[in-house]
Amino acid sequence: MKEIELAKIIEQMVPQLYLLDHPIRPNWGTLLDLIINGRKFYYITYNTGRKGGPIRDLFEFIEENSRCFCELDLNSGELERKCVEREIATKWLEIKTSISQREWGKILDHIGKMQNRTYENLPIVKNIIIDPEATGYLDFSEASEMKLIDVMGGSNYVYFIADKEFRIADYKEVSWNEISDKPDYSSVPNFLRPFTSVMKAGQVGIALTRTGDVIVYNEEPFNHDQMIISIRKGDITVYQGNMVKNLFRDVLKAAYNVACNLFDICWDISYRRHGALIVLVLDDDYERHIVNRESILGHSEAMGIRKHLAAAIERISLLNRGQIAGRNTFLELSSVDGAVILEPHTGQVKAFGSIIETAASVHGISGARTTAAESAISYENMQPIKISSDGDITLYRNITDLDTGEEITLKYKFY
Repeated sequence: MKEIELAKIIEQMVPQLYLLDHPIRPNWGTLLDLIINGRKFYYITYNTGRKGGPIRDLFEFIEENSRCFCELDLNSGELERKCVEREIATKWLEIKTSISQREWGKILDHIGKMQNRTYENLPIVKNIIIDPEATGYLDFSEASEMKLIDVMGGSNYVYFIADKEFRIADYKEVSWNEISDKPDYSSVPNFLRPFTSVMKAGQVGIALTRTGDVIVYNEEPFNHDQMIISIRKGDITVYQGNMVKNLFRDVLKAAYNVACNLFDICWDISYRRHGALIVLVLDDDYERHIVNRESILGHSEAMGIRKHLAAAIERISLLNRGQIAGRNTFLELSSVDGAVILEPHTGQVKAFGSIIETAASVHGISGARTTAAESAISYENMQPIKISSDGDITLYRNITDLDTGEEITLKYKFY
């Protein structure tokens, strides 16, 4: 594996990093360098992004082991990539929990087997909370019990308790009165709220969804419930929740609470697998870039349901900390073809189902949503968030190299 290939793997795994071809002096963001097998690579991250806290331990692990990673020779670039991703992910899980890297390797092996199993031709679903203090008695992959285990612990409120050796210790149900509202911003999708509500300090949640996605999450002091890693379409992403939240905060030209609430709700959209385009507009001149102006609430050309329900839709607000007024309404509107247009300071919906005019500079791009997002970022008064039907989230930010005047569009893409 070449050093540049490892550098790209790190960019793909760590959401707040964007790999540069060469060091620049940007008008936004912070440069961060990593030494990979003796070569220095530069990334640009958000304004206050540094190597401090737990992420520093992960970067040090990568730098210290970069020579071994680069010397991997498995006669397959894909196998080498997966091996490196696995090592980085299990190390991050060790850093963020009380469970060792070796034990996490075994747990991910079990989860991988579950991903490949079906019950009556349907993928199996699992909700598991690992309690390091528990003592289990039965392996999840016990062949004689598999037909029973595969059906259990997969509904919205039922889950298994497992020990750190990933053996079944208990089988429980969350009652309605145990489910609490989110007290703050969260990177854990809302459908896991029943399980985050009953988790205790030191426990770790694992969700295997019907689409084969894996989410590993925990409860952190001051940060509340946060995703640690995700595995989607075979790709692993590692998360330091407050860093990804701060990436949203710094990339988006929006009020702090609006940006952080978008960080929260984008996970729900992502795991719905419908795709969406959210566009923040920085002035009223944005209307000239909307092809179907009847999609704009309160516009003179508005008609039909948009005209009659404008007042109801305008009650949606992303302004209050961790509390999104009209959250489920917003999720529905985001699934309509076209863009949801947001006012960045109040977090109110200005339009939905909007068609963004294709910019003259945008050509040769596959996909209507990507074309619309690329067009939006090319206009100075629009800032898009693109969520694909596969679930990946892309944040866009235009920056300038102050030394050369070069204009660069950063694209932070993650699952």
